[in-house]
Amino acid sequence: MAKQKGNSDSSGTMRPFSIELYEINTVPGKLIGKAVIDGNAQLIGVIRSIRVQVPPGTVEFVVKGLNIEFTIDSKDIQTIGGVVQLNRSLNHVEPIDVSDVLHLRDEIKVEIKHFLSLLKNLE
Repeated sequence: MAKQKGNSDSSGTMRPFSIELYEINTVPGKLIGKAVIDGNAQLIGVIRSIRVQVPPGTVEFVVKGLNIEFTIDSKDIQTIGGVVQLNRSLNHVEPIDVSDVLHLRDEIKVEIKHFLSLLKNLE
């Protein structure tokens, strides 16, 4: 599922826009809902969505933490496996625990269901 922001101006020139991508079959999925660990081995959040900025064509990961959402540039990801491991520390983000991961995943599921219900209402 994608959510788009932005469009063309009156002259037809493309203004920069972003598209957020979600997995809708399951949370956690291949990326959405995966726990994120920073370079200090701190559990800091879960992947909420993937954002593509056009132009310039960059990919960012939107991370949901406790009372905060922030983006991680794809260049800051060291590995993606059972968790998303970053190659740098994020000292400005409060560490979370495993129970927070489960709660944040539930919030993401509710958000995705909400988007899907809005799309069904457009039909």
